[in-house]
Amino acid sequence: MDGRVIKANKKVRRLVVAVCVISVLVMIALMLWVLPWGMSHLERQQPRVVLWVLEAVVAVIFLSVVPLAVYLYWLGRQVVRHRQLPPPGMKVIVDTRVIEGDRAVMRGRIVMALAVILLAVGLLGGLWLPYRLERAFADRLKKAPAESGQQYEAAERPSSDATP
Repeated sequence: MDGRVIKANKKVRRLVVAVCVISVLVMIALMLWVLPWGMSHLERQQPRVVLWVLEAVVAVIFLSVVPLAVYLYWLGRQVVRHRQLPPPGMKVIVDTRVIEGDRAVMRGRIVMALAVILLAVGLLGGLWLPYRLERAFADRLKKAPAESGQQYEAAERPSSDATP
């Protein structure tokens, strides 16, 4: 049965291509318009705010792989359960030869192992790395308000020379 081929689903292929094209266009728009605006806005902020934004961005980037890891684990589990790759009923975007038996189970377990690794990296980077960033810059943030606070607070409070 290893000679079976699942024909490509053209509707799913068009959907995947459309999602990829839209994603690329959104990323280009973000890099051209939102990123420069955000950078100019951050240049006017206190260091603690900049660090908080950096921590949030790092967390979002790393945690964004968690849903992919969950899906890959589910897919590997389906392959192992049905002893077939791709699992029965799965739609494919290119003509795909069906792999069955022990070869499919081995590949399913490899996908599951890679999903666990991806999940660990996503959670570690998304939860631990922002914590480490805060700790790495803690000393500088304690000194920063005394040094840079003058330039930020000078505009907010009147100078001592202005009082009669």
